[in-house]
Amino acid sequence: LKPFWLKLSSSALASPLAHLCFFIYSERVVHMGGNQSAEEAPKAAAPTPQDSIAKLDTQIANLETKIEKSNNDARMWMAQASTNPSAKARAMQCLKMKKQYEQHRDQLMNTQFNLENMAFQQEQAEVIATAVAAMAAGRDQMKAQQQTLNVEGVEKITDDLQDLQAEMQDIQTALAGSALAGAAGDDAELEAEFAKMQEEAALEKLMSGGSALPASSTAAPVALPATAAPVAPAPMAA
Repeated sequence: LKPFWLKLSSSALASPLAHLCFFIYSERVVHMGGNQSAEEAPKAAAPTPQDSIAKLDTQIANLETKIEKSNNDARMWMAQASTNPSAKARAMQCLKMKKQYEQHRDQLMNTQFNLENMAFQQEQAEVIATAVAAMAAGRDQMKAQQQTLNVEGVEKITDDLQDLQAEMQDIQTALAGSALAGAAGDDAELEAEFAKMQEEAALEKLMSGGSALPASSTAAPVALPATAAPVAPAPMAA
């Protein structure tokens, strides 16, 4: 909506009332803009339990120092009680301050314990949330993988593997049988050739004048020269 003075004539705008209205409107706009900028200012982050625990540690350490100082001061004034009339009052005041410091320290320690327990529970909650998220992601992944597989497909794959294994075993058996048959034939030929080589070696030694025995039982016996029969002595004359 437009301000009302924009609808007024030039003579009406020149009146003191129009100036006053314009001033009030300007102040209100400036005030509203200032509030809006203040609301839009970023808020400070809330302290974490760890930050609070660290501050409590510092305060507890300071209180421990004050407690020790009050105790030492009380002992000092008690030592002067026999010579200084006001020493007892000062010692009592030191003991009173020591007691207050101890109470304040105990309260801070209880608060620190509660914060540490809260921080521990927060860490446990984060661990549980992470585990739940991981379990949910694993469940979704398993569902996606299960959609790509079914029982019939798995059974078909296992049947195909069994058929391939049986076929490969038959091929290996056939190859091994043919190899053994060939090896048996080769052995017979080798035995015959070896026997022939033995006969030739024995014949060569015999021709060279050496005494050689037949290399195999199949070799022909070598003929030896016949010896003359002994002649009987002639009868003596009477």
